[in-house]
Amino acid sequence: MSRISSLVFDRNEQLKRATIITPLGSIRVEWRKVAGDRHWISSGDLAARLLAVPVIQRIERMVQPP
Repeated sequence: MSRISSLVFDRNEQLKRATIITPLGSIRVEWRKVAGDRHWISSGDLAARLLAVPVIQRIERMVQPP
């Protein structure tokens, strides 16, 4: 089971970085604004990144305004 280790926000309260711990290793995720849209990129082992995708989607749902 994967879990959220840390979330970092910028001064405008926009999600900036997250660290996710999976059974296969830790993943660092960074959100960037590209052409007006926010996208995320991750670093770490591919198998661990695949396990982290549902957690990343959950983070995005948590921080989006209603």
